[in-house]
Amino acid sequence: VAHRIRDLMRRPFNLSGREVTVTTSIGIALYPDDGLTASTLLKHADTAMYHAKDVGRDNCQFYSESLTERAMRRLNLEASLRLALERNEFFLVYQPQIDLESGHIVSVEALIRWQHPQEGCILPRDFIPPAEENGLIVRIGEWVLRTACTDAVRWCAAGHRARVAVNLSPMQFRDAGLLPSITSILSETGLAPECLELELTEG
Repeated sequence: VAHRIRDLMRRPFNLSGREVTVTTSIGIALYPDDGLTASTLLKHADTAMYHAKDVGRDNCQFYSESLTERAMRRLNLEASLRLALERNEFFLVYQPQIDLESGHIVSVEALIRWQHPQEGCILPRDFIPPAEENGLIVRIGEWVLRTACTDAVRWCAAGHRARVAVNLSPMQFRDAGLLPSITSILSETGLAPECLELELTEG
């Protein structure tokens, strides 16, 4: 039935003289395994539908308990993410680029990590997407930039001059406040602009 619905929805239709095609993401919950009431079944089918969207849209997904667990974990993660900056739970690690001829470090890439009080160390792939969705990525990105620049100034003072590379989220790149923020942080930390690299991920 779900596949027939998808096939029917894919058929183009005319809208104000323009041909339009839509796709359908379908979540399926089954009685009695996934719920005994209509409201529970609808809620679980909705969870499965969002999973269908997450895995590429235009497909059907069945509900499973693991989807609810994953959704709850994500909600908890997002709530904790809002407090992580205030509680200083983020830290940076640096990946060096070395000139093989001289053996010197010529640049380092700043990589963010999250030391969650219960979950332990959380990698960016698990918290950057939700941070981009709820808009926190701009504040987190500013923290990364300020911390990386501060560290780079400290290294320069100790005689280790190397560029520092900071990754930008596409959301930061589109934010009108990015340039003023970079200018302000460079001025505040005293880092020479040529010592900072900004990178956009391939994605």
